[in-house]
Amino acid sequence: MLEPLTTLSEAGFSDKEEVCGLEPGHWTPELISSLDWMRLAELVRAIASHAGCELAGSRVLSDGALVFGMIERPSTTHPQRSLVKVSGWNEWGASTESVNRFAKEVSTAKNTRGILIAPAGFSSAAILAAQEHRIETVDANGLCSVLATLPPERSDLFYTIATAGAYWHPTCPVCLAKLERVDTGENAASPAIRVIAERGLYAEHITCDLLDIAAGAEVEFLYPVQSRAMRVCGHATGDFSCQGTVTIQSGGTLDGRIAACSLNVEDGGELRGQFRILESGKLKPFATKPDCWHWSCRNPQGKPDCSTVVFEPHS
Repeated sequence: MLEPLTTLSEAGFSDKEEVCGLEPGHWTPELISSLDWMRLAELVRAIASHAGCELAGSRVLSDGALVFGMIERPSTTHPQRSLVKVSGWNEWGASTESVNRFAKEVSTAKNTRGILIAPAGFSSAAILAAQEHRIETVDANGLCSVLATLPPERSDLFYTIATAGAYWHPTCPVCLAKLERVDTGENAASPAIRVIAERGLYAEHITCDLLDIAAGAEVEFLYPVQSRAMRVCGHATGDFSCQGTVTIQSGGTLDGRIAACSLNVEDGGELRGQFRILESGKLKPFATKPDCWHWSCRNPQGKPDCSTVVFEPHS
């Protein structure tokens, strides 16, 4: 069993109450979880500074994660070095993998303890991994409980700063401009051709005119796929709705549930799973497609890496 890390409690991050004791309209776990990653990072550093820790500079990663070092009890004979990480936007809830990655970062620093902050919480397996690596785990409930123990004027000041303006609107970690909402659902323009040449699980919604599964691809689609035409040269698995013709060329394999107006299987091609004929007209997918969108950086004065920033909605 992991022994309590009292020095980390002194840093101001460990849970001190089971529930947040502030009045409604002030700090709540839901509010903390809704903060922009930059607002949350500023709040975490403010809590540590208020606890008397000596803070080092911060390092911002492209996924919105923030890492900084600090020294607890810096003026005592037994100071403690710690590495603090606020989870990236798309890992607001920590998994075993994210805990293990952070544990490797901590292991490179001698005599340093790790504090991982994931507002949406930790899976049971992630908590076990954190205990194994002696990583302190902090979620939105923990931060809220700590804020409830601060002097009212200090807590109110942190609240005012953190919630000023569009506090929920995420910031680009590359150029620090506000991200824009990008619609990828039914109202978004469909690309003319979508070429898939990957291997493994494909976790994006696809709506296009022509879907081309390239030779050598071995892909399984997580969400139903919609297209006006489809050409299969590699291997694809999933649910497919095609308003026109599905063509499976030599060496191609299509597996799963397929609905199309017509089917053309060439010599050397193979169709597996279920197939049904659609009537000509409006595309009828197997499942209703949800409203789909993400945050992306569209800053015209941004940096090249801004194009790689894609944040999923938190709610």
